[in-house]
Amino acid sequence: MTPCKKRGSRFPLADNRLAFRIPRDHAEDSVTEVPNRALVVYALAALGGESRRIHTEDVAVKCHELFPESFSWTKYTHLPDKDIVRVALTDARKTQWGALVDGRAGEKRGQTAKTKRDPALDGWMLTANGLRWLQQNRDMLEARLGTGDLRAHRQRVLKQLAKIKSHSLYLAYLDDPVSFSPSIGDVADFLRCRVDAPEDVWARRFEAHERQASAIDEAGVTDFLAKCRSAYLTER
Repeated sequence: MTPCKKRGSRFPLADNRLAFRIPRDHAEDSVTEVPNRALVVYALAALGGESRRIHTEDVAVKCHELFPESFSWTKYTHLPDKDIVRVALTDARKTQWGALVDGRAGEKRGQTAKTKRDPALDGWMLTANGLRWLQQNRDMLEARLGTGDLRAHRQRVLKQLAKIKSHSLYLAYLDDPVSFSPSIGDVADFLRCRVDAPEDVWARRFEAHERQASAIDEAGVTDFLAKCRSAYLTER
């Protein structure tokens, strides 16, 4: 089964769902109906893009590993074509295709003239839309693509969430979720950071856990993290 080499436009995302057009007598060719913008989202998720930014080159390597016919050079097919992957990621970022990813490709040097800020680094993450899209279509995708990478990644995320569920602070939350109100010291211990750590450090730790919980649809962990974040914002 061979994914589609062309970018194509026949992949409506109405209601944030995949829409495959599969001829009744050619079901075995269904993978050819999956455009590159969907394949890169799948690869990004398999690399852990729900909780951290993944460099474009890492996405390119994964795409080539999973779908070499779609993401290789024409003459040297053993090499990944980064430009095809970049274009597909850019398409997946567009609102018309669901805004499933966020990020950019390429490195810029020096600070911007207007803001004097350092430029954004190369990297991509799944958006909230992307996470929902994958939850709705994961089984369909893996059945048509013939891979189990998302299932394997899901197991890795579940192991990470199991560490949260075994932490003493989460167990305290389970005792009384409604009145649970941890101290900032307890939350710092849970996140493994200093109480006086910069706000961006706290934000990154929270976001990583929150995205993982959202990817697996763990409502209890999501509520626990929300209460921990609220305690931090109150006591900081």
